[in-house]
Amino acid sequence: MPDNDNNWYVLKVRPRHEKTIAERLSNDYEIYLPLIKKYNKWSDRVKCVETPLFSGYLFIKTSIKEKYYILENQGVSSFIQFANKPAIIRDQEIKAIQLLLEQPSTLEISDGYAFSKGEKIQITRGVFAGVEGRVTNIKNRSRLYIVIEQLGKIVSVEIDTESIEKK
Repeated sequence: MPDNDNNWYVLKVRPRHEKTIAERLSNDYEIYLPLIKKYNKWSDRVKCVETPLFSGYLFIKTSIKEKYYILENQGVSSFIQFANKPAIIRDQEIKAIQLLLEQPSTLEISDGYAFSKGEKIQITRGVFAGVEGRVTNIKNRSRLYIVIEQLGKIVSVEIDTESIEKK
């Protein structure tokens, strides 16, 4: 596979299968799957798991001539494109991601999920844990205005998204 025109590209892959696909492709290609450690809380335990920094994506260094062979792999959807051509990621950008991951305490990841007006939610942590409500207004990423019907009042709650789940 060595080729002079090898570049880094971004593959869109099946979410939650990034590690499996990366392992399979790494037999034939240079793959980079940036992982972060995340603490998941279940009702009976807290566990540290490694999850992809970019869910549903991984980086591959290859010649674009290999594009169709790569797309034949199960779980690989497409190459991310810019101006109808596969987007090339520079080596410096890959190195920047690697440097970023060396200081994970300064890294903040947002999955892009936003609560919408009128959405039913349940608070999972804090003083109002277990209380259900409805989002009436969103001031910013962490400030939601929630109607808590059990109290019959509108309560302004500043809360992180990990403490709320969609009902």
